[in-house]
Amino acid sequence: MTAAPRTDGTEVELPVTAEEIGLFGTGAAAPLDAADVDIPVDTRGLTPDDLVRARVITSAIRQRSQELRREHPVLRHQDALGLVAFAVAVLGFTGSGALYLTGVLPWYGTLLLSAAFAAVGHEVEHDLIHALYFRRRRAVRYALLFGVWAIRPYTINPVYRIRLHLRHHAYSGLPDDIEEVSITNGKPWGAVRLYSLLDPYVPALVRILTTRPKDAEDALWRRTILKASLGLTPVAITIWYAFLGLHVAGRLGASVPPGLLHALTVLTVVWVGPNVWRGFCLHFISSNMHYQGDVEQGNVLQQTQVFNRWYLVPFQVFCLNFGSTHPIHHFYVADPFYVRQLMERDIHPVLAANGVRFNDMGTFARANRYHAD
Repeated sequence: MTAAPRTDGTEVELPVTAEEIGLFGTGAAAPLDAADVDIPVDTRGLTPDDLVRARVITSAIRQRSQELRREHPVLRHQDALGLVAFAVAVLGFTGSGALYLTGVLPWYGTLLLSAAFAAVGHEVEHDLIHALYFRRRRAVRYALLFGVWAIRPYTINPVYRIRLHLRHHAYSGLPDDIEEVSITNGKPWGAVRLYSLLDPYVPALVRILTTRPKDAEDALWRRTILKASLGLTPVAITIWYAFLGLHVAGRLGASVPPGLLHALTVLTVVWVGPNVWRGFCLHFISSNMHYQGDVEQGNVLQQTQVFNRWYLVPFQVFCLNFGSTHPIHHFYVADPFYVRQLMERDIHPVLAANGVRFNDMGTFARANRYHAD
């Protein structure tokens, strides 16, 4: 076999299991809070070299994670830091809206600032899905999940996203990865994909309501999307399209109730609009940094790329540097988002040395396929 070198110069030997390469190690939550349930990942088709390289990366991440906690003892207080991040997201989002309502911020400043705080909320939700905060306190974890959903209404129900996200880890890059397929990953570029990046929910609902499922997998996708859309999502969709529709009608000369238009404008600026923009940025980065369609089952080396060109910064700001740090999470799920931010400079060379791609812009022409053929 070919063994990849570790950072300390030694070699890593097989066998390697899915747990050892960090797919569902410490910190991974299972659907609907069954925290001790594992999602099996079939890695038998992978080459020994790929398995070793994945283990090298995971070991380097784990080692750096431990070092950071020794260097910065505050990082050991993970529950408290999760609460701080939650408070920053919620208070920042609501505070930005308050500044708009009092005339301090213009609408565009409010939209962008609120979108940035909502991005913090998204990362908190993602960490909660993996039970990285309050692992043994389900009620607290779910309260925080619904709290960050309240400032991100143009997203799916976080309880159902637990199912989708853990499925994403188990089947990343495959048709079974409902989460990524739903945000256009693997679709050819054009007007439909561009619109679906801005609003992945309405196209999905139209497809569900107007066509019959092609197979069992398609039927599962439809049921999951419908259940996950219950709650705030249809409220946000209604506000957004009513806002757009009334503004267009007014421009065309139709009589529009001014009170209703004002109410919709306020709700759009302080609540829904920031999440439409934030969602577009996240979906654009995520759907193009993940590969789709020809990824080997369980091969974490092929699932993502580091996607951090300088001209992607306007998008990265509103998804908290997701394109640069999310590949680290695919190898090791036990660290919260702020730890990944701290380690990215140290881990990127390890990713590159072991075959993870960086800024593969050919993904656009290949509709996110890993291979060129």
